[in-house]
Amino acid sequence: MKKKKSVTKKSPVKAAFATSLLVSMAFFSLLTALNLDQISCYFGINPCVTGSPRNPAQRNWNNPGAVDNSAATQPFTDYIADTIFIGDSRTNGLKGYRYVKPENVYAVDGLNHQDARYDRFINLGTGRLLTITEAVAITQPARMIVSFGINGISFMGEQTFMNEYAAFIDELKAASPNSLIAIQSILPVSHNYELNRPQITNEKIDLYNSLLKELAQQKDCRFWDTSSLFKDGYNCLSYEYDCGDGLHFNTRAYEALLIYLDQHRIL
Repeated sequence: MKKKKSVTKKSPVKAAFATSLLVSMAFFSLLTALNLDQISCYFGINPCVTGSPRNPAQRNWNNPGAVDNSAATQPFTDYIADTIFIGDSRTNGLKGYRYVKPENVYAVDGLNHQDARYDRFINLGTGRLLTITEAVAITQPARMIVSFGINGISFMGEQTFMNEYAAFIDELKAASPNSLIAIQSILPVSHNYELNRPQITNEKIDLYNSLLKELAQQKDCRFWDTSSLFKDGYNCLSYEYDCGDGLHFNTRAYEALLIYLDQHRIL
């Protein structure tokens, strides 16, 4: 007699799970395919792969000013490529959100202008990490935008703050004499942030910005006053540009900053 073949019955639970998994995978694959162009448009081309900046390459931000200076009329992508952004986590957002190529951003989260004179964190392929001044001595950029202060006003006295900033500017000028240097104003914080951290208030930020403006004049630098761009009617960081912690910025803030830079180029 022939033996009957045993038939293994599939568990209905396992079968249902496998079916739902396949359906879910198909759904998300379709969703990704349908939104690929939209995702690419928002995030732009990954600079780590192509070297292309995110938004300056995608937007048509034309500077209307007719100034007898090539930097005033050159494509904004070229203008950005000739610029080094120096600062802390707020500056790092330009790189983090992929608006600017990583090689154009010399910034570290939590950095202040005192430590920036000595900290080595820049890799230009020289075989060793460099300070900011050592790096600009090699790259010799057309311009540098220096944006420090928010990490200094909380613990430095006024005199120390200004002495350290002046020394840092002097070192940058010595390292790259033909570079234009712009000191950017310290940008505001939210109302809740200053309530929770009384050592950093917008009133104090305004005071130090007035001192930085004087320093820029003394050192023959530009003063790039952008703080008013991000303030609400109460002299605080507008919720429109707040990433949620009252200190750092969202993508809308960086877009506004770059549009302003294109329309008011530092020359």
